[in-house]
Amino acid sequence: MEAVRFHEYGDVDVLAVEEIETPAPGDGEVLLRVRAAGVNPIDWKALHGRLAGGEPLAAARGLGVDVAGVVEQVGPGVEGLAPGDEVLGNPTTASYAEYALSRPDMLVPKPAGLDWEVAGSLAVVAGTAYATLETLKLGTGETLLILGASGGVGSLATQLAVARGVRVVGTAGPAK
Repeated sequence: MEAVRFHEYGDVDVLAVEEIETPAPGDGEVLLRVRAAGVNPIDWKALHGRLAGGEPLAAARGLGVDVAGVVEQVGPGVEGLAPGDEVLGNPTTASYAEYALSRPDMLVPKPAGLDWEVAGSLAVVAGTAYATLETLKLGTGETLLILGASGGVGSLATQLAVARGVRVVGTAGPAK
């Protein structure tokens, strides 16, 4: 399969499309044919070595922590998913590739009619928005101030909070 990888830290010029072995799903894993993968700040940080604590890159690696795709194969012990299922979520291997591995508990069904490009960008921002609201435990009639309500996390947090009956006051920059 083809995958986007890098062998040294740097800017986008160190990225290359390479032919690597297609991973096989192990116990409790599924193999996804990637249809779309999101770009997140953590990808930039990984590419630039910001997560390495000063250690050099030991081996080539890929990027991508958001994925949307079609289940290609299920490993032993997987229940609730089957080949052909359309899903989105977080992979356990880099998603800037033709195939990625994941676990069923890290995936949700892709809603019918949702564009692949949108589905491939949802996991990190939706997960962050949801986890934040769960931590705050806000309920009907309460008010929440969301700074950056026009951004990825902010726009989803706004929608999720309103769906819970929370009054939202949001801020955004002049361009938004």
